[in-house]
Order: sequence, then structure tokens, then C-alpha cells
Amino acid sequence: MLGESFMIKNNLSWEQTRYLATILYNTNATKRSQMLKPEDLFKLPQDKIYKSGPKSTKEEYIKFQQKVDQAKNKIKNPLF
Repeated sequence: MLGESFMIKNNLSWEQTRYLATILYNTNATKRSQMLKPEDLFKLPQDKIYKSGPKSTKEEYIKFQQKVDQAKNKIKNPLF
């Protein structure tokens, strides 16, 4: 538990360093196309975890929505 806490604190410190370095870099950029995102400056291990994008497909979402609708209908029309 203590080792995990240390790693989290260490990762947050590196994220802060990367963010500040990006701010310094971007203040000296003359064009918007020259500006960087913090992830582009240098990679960190936690970047793999924070990967953005959809976690499911459209078909999976539709199936889930159908299950939710069925559950709502069962609640509205209980069979006694």
C-alpha cells in the first residue's frame, strides 16, 4: 500500500512537471500549429491508462440501451 502511494505521488509530480514545461514551451510558440499538448512533450506510463476514446462500440451501446428500456418496462408494468 505504501509503495502504491509513493508511485501515485511520483506520477502526479511528473505530470505537473510536464504540464509546466508545456506551458513554457507554448508561450514561446509563435503559431498555434507549433503548440504542443502535454502528452506530446514526453510520454509517461500513466498515459496508456488515460487513453481517450470510446470504450464500447455503437452496437454494444444499442444492446445496452435495449436492456435498460426492457428493465424500465418491467418496472412500469409489473406482473402480479
